[in-house]
Amino acid sequence: MRLYFFPGLIVVAALLAAGPARAVERSTADEAIALIDKALDYMKKNGKEKSIVEFNNLNSPFNVTSEINKKGDLYLFMFDASKPGTGQVVHGKNPKIVGKDVSDMRDADGVYLIREIIKACNSPAGKGWVSYKWPNPVTKAVESKQSYVVRIDEYCLGTGIYK
Repeated sequence: MRLYFFPGLIVVAALLAAGPARAVERSTADEAIALIDKALDYMKKNGKEKSIVEFNNLNSPFNVTSEINKKGDLYLFMFDASKPGTGQVVHGKNPKIVGKDVSDMRDADGVYLIREIIKACNSPAGKGWVSYKWPNPVTKAVESKQSYVVRIDEYCLGTGIYK
């Protein structure tokens, strides 16, 4: 008895074995604003020093999938907006850059993203959205990102959504 394998049958079997493709869920602008509001509340209740420690914690509910970060694609970052170039105060996904001067950092299109973030925080509104391209920690690809940033005292606190 001979068995014949059809190329189409092999492709179908491979697709079935791989399982259904899952789309990456992405947080919305409203969810990003809500996360910042929760972070601001946390800072008011716990103070700046304790908040900085919490926001730098890679397992903080602000930086991983949690009740306040339902899709897990948001994370916090913070700069000293009163002294641009003095360094990164918080980064919820990359603690290696905390304390470093990142003011000359550019995105894939050459946008000085930190300068634009600080400019939004130092605007009369004290908040705003900034667009740039950045690696998505979930997909590992460079994607369009919009960050929502707010000024709180001398700090510029933000998070971003991938588009």
